Amino acid sequence: MRTVVELALSLAGGYLALGMVFAAWFHAVGLRRLDPLAATSGWGFRGLITPGIVALWPVLWLKGRRLAAGRSWLGEPGAPVSPKQLRRGHDLLWQALAIAIPVGLAAAFWWRPPVVEASRLPTPVLRNR
Repeated sequence: MRTVVELALSLAGGYLALGMVFAAWFHAVGLRRLDPLAATSGWGFRGLITPGIVALWPVLWLKGRRLAAGRSWLGEPGAPVSPKQLRRGHDLLWQALAIAIPVGLAAAFWWRPPVVEASRLPTPVLRNR
């Protein structure tokens, strides 16, 4: 179990490290490409959006790749992304969460350490003062 936790923490740390590197690049270059008005914003705004950039860096990276290929992430001018497509994506996300959260909780309860009874705990050593 310890190796599973260490692996999960290592993966989370790697994800956050990549997110920090991406956030630095995004503030320097990507923000100007994605939203020209946000590129002229001050450091207060950039500080507010940095946690979101770190957390959602894969999404922003994919959107940047679409923009670099000449496609808008909002769809084409004659064919914007329809609300039906967005709802379908949200439905899939909610279904994935409806499965992942109970499975994660079940795994956490399955692998938790056993509860130690109070009578089996070591007695503290008392010092006379």
